Amino acid sequence: MTNTDRRDSAYVVIGAFYIIIMIISIPANVLILAAMAINKKLQTPTNLLVCNLSLAGLAIAVLRMPFKIYELFNPAQPLVLPDSVEMCRFQQILPAASVLCISITLTTICVDRFLAIMYPMKQHLKMTRIRIYFFLPLSWCISFACFAGYASAMQLFDINGSSLCAPSYPSSPADVNITDSDGNYVRSIKASKIVLWGLFIPIAFLIPSIIMTALYAIIVRHLWYVKGPGDEMKTIEMKETVRRRIQKQRVIKLLIVCCLIFILTNFPYYIIFMLIDFRFLNISPREDALIVTNSLIVINLSAVAYNPIIYGYFNRSIKKAVNNILLRIQGKSPIEEHDMARTFTTRVPNGHTNGIKHLKSTIHHMSNNTLSNRK
Repeated sequence: MTNTDRRDSAYVVIGAFYIIIMIISIPANVLILAAMAINKKLQTPTNLLVCNLSLAGLAIAVLRMPFKIYELFNPAQPLVLPDSVEMCRFQQILPAASVLCISITLTTICVDRFLAIMYPMKQHLKMTRIRIYFFLPLSWCISFACFAGYASAMQLFDINGSSLCAPSYPSSPADVNITDSDGNYVRSIKASKIVLWGLFIPIAFLIPSIIMTALYAIIVRHLWYVKGPGDEMKTIEMKETVRRRIQKQRVIKLLIVCCLIFILTNFPYYIIFMLIDFRFLNISPREDALIVTNSLIVINLSAVAYNPIIYGYFNRSIKKAVNNILLRIQGKSPIEEHDMARTFTTRVPNGHTNGIKHLKSTIHHMSNNTLSNRK
């Protein structure tokens, strides 16, 4: 098997992963956004942050992944996109800015959970709607601003009849020249590239990872060792104690999973990709380097599929609203109405076909008995 054949086979597998991510991401994120739009009670500050995650994930899944799948399945053909520098820059800045916006939002969710659990009585520290409406557009502005320089460096290169969209960093007197042990010039590292990675790595990965690890560790320790006011009551039932312990364990597991998944899916991408970009890590032949970089990218972008599951499915209010939407699509009654109708009809004596009518007559009969007793 030649290097090209091995690359094409790997691209098919990577493209299949992209398709799986899209199949999960698009319906899940659309359902979360629809549930938030339909049910105004869900529009709490924390849920609006989850909505921002869905918006960023949907942008990547719809506006970037289809073109990436085409590139992987057709590596020897020109891009399906218009061969313009503007489209090249847009296709690079959109996923990068969306990933950064996801990192900022996840960090904000972590801080909000920390303040809600550790300082529940300090209302001035809680996230409010006004703060959320200010934060949401600000997070997107910061994300796109951080990659404006990177997008401006993108150019189209013609390689064997195919259009390659890649960065061309400008030179400057601050470029770093690398020499060998004899002092001979080997290569140079553009200062603009150093500045870009120096800003991107801390903002998108290092700072969020440190904050999430530290705050979630404090929350886990607090939930595990510190007892709440109700836990100190000697009259509390054993069943209630077990329920609270299970609930704490569930929250702790969820926090640990949130932190670990963020680090495991981002650390390989940022560190290895940076080493390859600076040519401190040389992978040859070139086909193998392309396989590694594309594998790292799909692992990093998998966040658009698992974020709606972790932050949406495990959110009971959002999960309930999404289930109601699915029931309406199937032509069934929502959960609340269905349960209410079942309650009215199952406990009706023989001869009463209308549960609500029977309930009203029962209430009227009880009222008359109460009045007669008072007389």
